[in-house]
Formats: sequence, C-alpha cells, structure tokens
Amino acid sequence: MKRLLLLLFIILLNSSLSAQVGINTTTPDYTLEVNGTTMIDNGLYLEKPGVSNQIRGSKLLIALQSNEIVQYDIDQSKYGPINYAEFIFRDLSKDGLQDYDTKISIDDYIVTVQGFYYLEAGSGDTDVMTNSNNGNDNIEGHQIYAYKNTTTNTWFLRAFVNDSEFRTRFGTTFGSTPVDMFLNLIIYRKGFISKEINSISVDLSGNETGIAPLPAGF
Repeated sequence: MKRLLLLLFIILLNSSLSAQVGINTTTPDYTLEVNGTTMIDNGLYLEKPGVSNQIRGSKLLIALQSNEIVQYDIDQSKYGPINYAEFIFRDLSKDGLQDYDTKISIDDYIVTVQGFYYLEAGSGDTDVMTNSNNGNDNIEGHQIYAYKNTTTNTWFLRAFVNDSEFRTRFGTTFGSTPVDMFLNLIIYRKGFISKEINSISVDLSGNETGIAPLPAGF
C-alpha cells in the first residue's frame, strides 16, 4: 500500500512539472499513458473526459462473468445489443402467416416487427390485394406482429389479414394466390441495452381519450 501511495505521489509530482506522464514508456502521448495492463480494485472516476469526434471504430468496455474488463467487439459476439434480421417466407399461404416459431428466447430477447411487405409468390409482382371473405364491401385490417409463446418460451410471428385472403389478377379477374412475405425484425438483447417493463392496462370505458399511468422508473 505504501509503494502504491509513493507511486501515485511521484506521478502527481511529475504531472506538476511535465504535461505528460508515462508508465512503461518514456515518450507518452497523453497526460497519463500506461503501456501495459491496469488493475483497479475499487472505483474509477472520470471527470470531464472531453468530447470525441472519432466515434466510428470505438469500442465499449464490458465486464465478463469473471469480472474481467474487456473491449466489446460486435464482430466476435454471437449477438449485438440491437440486432436486425429480415425473415422471408416464400410461397406463403393465401391466408397469410398464422404462427411461426422463431426459436428466439423470450427470456433473453425482445422481438419487434418494424416493417413488412409482400409480393406475388415466385413472380415478385406487386399486383397483390387482400379480399375480405365477408364480401367486397368489407375492408379488413392487417395483423403483423411478434408475440410471446409461454408454452415454448420463444417468440412467434403472425402476418395475416382479418378474415381475408391474398389475391392477384388473372387476366380480367382476381383469384387466390400465395405470397412472399418479408418481415423486418429488430431483436433487442435483454439486460444489455433494453429493459422490459410490466404491461400497462388502461380502461377507457368507451372513451376516445385518456391518461395512462406513468411507467415505474420514468
């Protein structure tokens, strides 16, 4: 402990005499440059670290389960804090996607559908419409979402139109057709950058407007 205090005293003394101090280097490029590994037993405090204009290529510091501090390299990781994936369903039924198991754990990830589109299967034609099974006067709404299946403990996907089917033009008439469905998913790693809060249930009692309770912690 005395040696550590003496070393810190020497560093502080040198810093008052010179603009730059080096440990294991005689040509420091910074106010304090350590050439080698550093171990800190207690807290590390940074005051006014400054503003960096070089963000690209920077690395995050993370603590492993062994409490070792390492650089986080997304190229070496099996997941990112935020992941993007496009799910493409070829030759999907005219009734759309009812249930698809992504095998992605609901304990480790949060899955959201950020966008979608569909084309005629095989041809890639955009001349696809949805037709209500209740007559041409009815316009049904899409249901495109990810949901938790607590039986499999994984995220499922759905992409269909209420009581409708996909149709395309055959000459002068429309008929049922399979489609190619494209779903754009954002997959968040829990505990790293995202935190899931409890569901918020609001009873509007038939009104059009209301006030939701503030989620805890916000």
